[in-house]
Amino acid sequence: MPEILILFPRFREDEPDVRTLAEFLWLQAVNYVIPVRLRRRVYEEMKSSPSGADLASAARLVQRTKRAFIEFNAKNPYRASEVGELLAYLLALHHLGAVQLASKMALKTNSNMPVHGLDGIHARFSDGVMTLFFLESKLAGSADSGVLKYAESVAGFGSNRKQYLLEYDIIGDLSNLTSLPEEERQLALTYLDVYGTEKANRLERSVGIICYSDSALYSQKLPKTDNTPPAAHEAALAARLSKQYGAHRDLVGIALSKHGVDHAVCKVFLIAFPDVDLLRKTFYEVMNG
Repeated sequence: MPEILILFPRFREDEPDVRTLAEFLWLQAVNYVIPVRLRRRVYEEMKSSPSGADLASAARLVQRTKRAFIEFNAKNPYRASEVGELLAYLLALHHLGAVQLASKMALKTNSNMPVHGLDGIHARFSDGVMTLFFLESKLAGSADSGVLKYAESVAGFGSNRKQYLLEYDIIGDLSNLTSLPEEERQLALTYLDVYGTEKANRLERSVGIICYSDSALYSQKLPKTDNTPPAAHEAALAARLSKQYGAHRDLVGIALSKHGVDHAVCKVFLIAFPDVDLLRKTFYEVMNG
């Protein structure tokens, strides 16, 4: 069976604190969108300024980040996954311990780049083995529809050799590897060579991040009283979600099997919201101040 993890936003007493989550995501967005080499360059510019406190360069990065989201939204009005992509980036960093190889949001605003490629590429290096994580994020009205969309996407990517090779080209030519010292960069590229000798020491894993709406789940509330500990509300939701674990895991397994996808190469994060559209709306409200 596939490996899954079910998550939800932290609470503010008896309500999920979607606004605080949206604010946190926006604060992290600059790290997601802006390649490492540019962040390092701005850092050096700030250090070398006469007072050491010139923030103009940093402000430009924030403007560039905001522009990337606005341009992506304008270019793809019916593709509502950009907040999910940002969540996917953070989950890969913190849950998988895998660093970002390519800033896909910045690339997807380029008219010459395909918008329907992977949502993120991360890597973890351990004991001589490089594990590549191919991220696919979905925003969906239900867990069922989100899982089906993910299974279709991962199957489509697995059968599309042209897209597969293009993603490796992106890593090699346009990725955060350019920020590494030359010796380390060349070593990393040997592991990323599709036809190279080190491919035997490279693992590839698909990671699905499915943000979905479940209003019924959140409607089952504990009484809100002065005698109810605030943490009890969040714990009650976690208990309800734990009872859904088996059904959700079966759902993912059936969807992957239907599309001929090996369960062993997939990891799926399911993130339950009362209304996933509210997360996206709140994120843009926060972004626009």
